[in-house]
Amino acid sequence: MKNLFVKALVAPALLSAFVVTEGAQAQEFNTLAQVGDYAAESAEMGQVTSVSQLRDVRPTDWAFQALQSLVERYGCIAGYPDGTYRGNRAMTRYEFAAGLNACLDRVNELIASATADLVTQEDLAVLQRLQEEFQAELATLRGRVDALEARTSELEANQFSTTTVLQGQVIMDSGIALGDDAEDDFTLGSRARLRLKTSFTGRDELRTRLQAGNIQNYRDRFDSGRASEASLNWDTNTDNDFELNELYYRFPLGKARVYVGTHDLGPDDVPGTVIGPSNSMLDFFEYNVLSYDKVPSGAGVGLRMPLGSLEGAIGYYTDTDQSATTGAGSGFFEGSNTITGQLAFNPTDRISLVGTYARFYESDGVTNGDDVRGNTYGVSAAVDLTSRVNLNGWVGWANAEEAGGGADGDAFVWAVNLGFPDLFREGNYGGLSIGGAEEDGVNPLGYDADLIAEALYKFKVSDNVSIQPGVAYIEELSNGSGDSAWIGNLRTTFSF
Repeated sequence: MKNLFVKALVAPALLSAFVVTEGAQAQEFNTLAQVGDYAAESAEMGQVTSVSQLRDVRPTDWAFQALQSLVERYGCIAGYPDGTYRGNRAMTRYEFAAGLNACLDRVNELIASATADLVTQEDLAVLQRLQEEFQAELATLRGRVDALEARTSELEANQFSTTTVLQGQVIMDSGIALGDDAEDDFTLGSRARLRLKTSFTGRDELRTRLQAGNIQNYRDRFDSGRASEASLNWDTNTDNDFELNELYYRFPLGKARVYVGTHDLGPDDVPGTVIGPSNSMLDFFEYNVLSYDKVPSGAGVGLRMPLGSLEGAIGYYTDTDQSATTGAGSGFFEGSNTITGQLAFNPTDRISLVGTYARFYESDGVTNGDDVRGNTYGVSAAVDLTSRVNLNGWVGWANAEEAGGGADGDAFVWAVNLGFPDLFREGNYGGLSIGGAEEDGVNPLGYDADLIAEALYKFKVSDNVSIQPGVAYIEELSNGSGDSAWIGNLRTTFSF
């Protein structure tokens, strides 16, 4: 019992009983593992200066005076964050040794500071006897502390930066596209990303990401690129040359958070609530395509503001990479741009509702090279049915017209996603998604499939390695041929 520590300090006669009952059991445990467990638990405790701070200790308790002496004279007893002592909790010899070590250190401090008169001869005798009995456990504990201090010093001496964290990810992709006009050839590609997250105040963040890859877009494996929905979430082709893929800075402004970016800043970076399935395979299912996917990710500014149980976000984003040779502007205001607004409602941790609006201008056009402008509207919802089953989905619609007063049109998308976190094993994930898209006239999306579906399973090999097989089906593609397409894919991800 935890109170045995108090007993042993104030009543040496009880020491032999403690050693007998716990000694045999201690041999069955790994020393380092037990000290590690205690260290992890102790990190959550806080030092108390008065026994009155321990709300579950009463003056009528048999060990009250002894505990009071240890707390107020020696200051070597810790309590839990909720203000309790939990004196009836069972403890091991190694927990006892850790507590003993704390008291030994405190006594040495008192002696060194010329306050040794606070330490009685009886207590010193008890401490000496305890130190002899627990010398093996104390040596193990101090050895572990020394090792941790050495490791900490090594990390501090060799750390990448005091302000910057380096993260990396490598994806090995393999798969095949099947259809009447598909290139039925197996492909193998990869993508590598390096992300630098820098903070100057602890509340801000400068995010820089470099990327290189040669993963071909699956829609390019069909004649004329007809399967526009057959785009993977991670396809990237830079001919394996590293390029700047993301650069933006975010910082607090009162309760709000401001985002300013020059490369690949999009509305999915700004809102606090973006609904979508975990580890989606097709880009179509990552999140509401009308709300995020078709907004240019380039230079932009955004603002995110908590509003009680609501959260609002606004932003302006423009494609600064457009070339004047396409007949499109390339400035911050003349290129393709979108103004977005979002309002999220999170009544509980398990439920989220999101409404989005965007006003877009596509300066390179989608039909005959004409400029197109329009509006998009979206509603998304997510609910955790249980800790291992979640459901989310959305609907979105858009209206668009050619800037010169030509053709106009509408588009509609929908999707439902069912996720299974920790399926069969902790850290794994299973997902099923189904959706569709329709268009009439000018199509601001480029999507037009009656049915889109995918199934995937992510298997966690270790904390840094995962394998995810997946299959997708697309029916009634945008060229009106009525052809269908199948995609089989295997993604292996390495992260650090």
